[in-house]
Amino acid sequence: MADSMLVPLSALDQNGVETSSITLGYVVKSVDVALLEAAAKRMINKWRLLAGRLEWSKENTTWCIRVPLKGDVSHRVKFTTSRAAVPLDTPLTILGENTVDVLPRPSLKFFRHSSTPNSLGSFSSSNAPLVSIHVSEIANCTCVGISVPHGVFDAFGIGQIIQALDAELSGKSWDVPAFSETNVMRETLNELAAATPLYTEEPAALTDVQREFIGMSVKNALTFGVGIGYEYLWQKTETKGLYLGQAAVEGIVQRVKDEVKNSGPGWVSTGDVLAAWFLKAAFSQETDSNSVCVTHAISLRSTLVEKNPAFENYTHNSIMPCSMPPVTKQEIATKSLAELAVLNRRSFDAVRNIPFVQAYNHWVASVGGNAIPSRRRGAESVIFSNQVIGHLDAIDFGSETFAFWHWNAPLLPDHSIVLNKFKGGYIIEAAIRRKRWNAVAQSIIDLKA
Repeated sequence: MADSMLVPLSALDQNGVETSSITLGYVVKSVDVALLEAAAKRMINKWRLLAGRLEWSKENTTWCIRVPLKGDVSHRVKFTTSRAAVPLDTPLTILGENTVDVLPRPSLKFFRHSSTPNSLGSFSSSNAPLVSIHVSEIANCTCVGISVPHGVFDAFGIGQIIQALDAELSGKSWDVPAFSETNVMRETLNELAAATPLYTEEPAALTDVQREFIGMSVKNALTFGVGIGYEYLWQKTETKGLYLGQAAVEGIVQRVKDEVKNSGPGWVSTGDVLAAWFLKAAFSQETDSNSVCVTHAISLRSTLVEKNPAFENYTHNSIMPCSMPPVTKQEIATKSLAELAVLNRRSFDAVRNIPFVQAYNHWVASVGGNAIPSRRRGAESVIFSNQVIGHLDAIDFGSETFAFWHWNAPLLPDHSIVLNKFKGGYIIEAAIRRKRWNAVAQSIIDLKA
């Protein structure tokens, strides 16, 4: 038996996400630190991919994970702790099924050790473990942070880690996700690239993506960076969370679903409705002529599973952009929630098919293999990421969990909106302009009226 296995990553692990990391933060009443560390070490020894080291393969021209196959690898989880006689820098809010409230996000320092890397290159050069856990025991609560490189895991993949850790904490059995010397995503994308096109002309949905994304170059990266700086510094972009309790969500969603059903054939998801509600709330006080261009980061697993059942539990990045046709702020104001939710759903349906995946793959290759958001005059970009697929809240630390947060480090691009479930309701985290948070706060007042 070999001492190690080289597991390659795919192009989707290197299409913008390779420079960042994800931290999930849980604010709990208390935690048994020794039990948590022991559970993490057992998880790493069972799921040996997590003990791997990142390295660049010249032969495969891709980042790979060097997975150790022998011996105890429990040291390959980075476990750090800290204590301070200070309270959390945001209030501890008791969330219930009727709660609808905007919440300030606490500082990342409580959930992540300062030495944790972000990019795949920095993970490789520092030989850093793929999984880092940081526990801060402070005056009024305990903060638990779990960090991983985004260039290895998307929400579904990190969700597998959360569920494995929860199983170890509670003594439940769990199935170790498969890994091998071949990457099913890499093989499938290569196969589609080499195959005869399954489309006679470029799908219309690809035109929407091409409008919102542009090939990576120094100039385009600088334009993107300057745009982010403008939003954070000049427009006072703030990252907060909106919690919608179960009762509030059910009231909004059922009303919209009934309207869609009564208007004819069609269906919308809870995610469609909440994305439409937040979009409408955030832009409700604006009437200028700018258009709003919404892109969703969607998972390809359900689309590609017909080609290979292994995609059902695929651990690494399976994200592709789905851009809606532009809507003006006037249209956002006048369209009903049902109409906006249906636009969402139709955009999803247009990209969740093999011909679109193939066309998108061909286009990305034609612009150099990496595309980033474009910043166009007269248009404002919004990116939604529905992470409910990962079940990121599904972990029991042995005491009450007060809050759940998500960070994309080193920086979350402005107007990125992340949706997760929490305590039966939903938490929407967003980096948007201060005036748009004020508009959301007003919409909450209207919702409660």
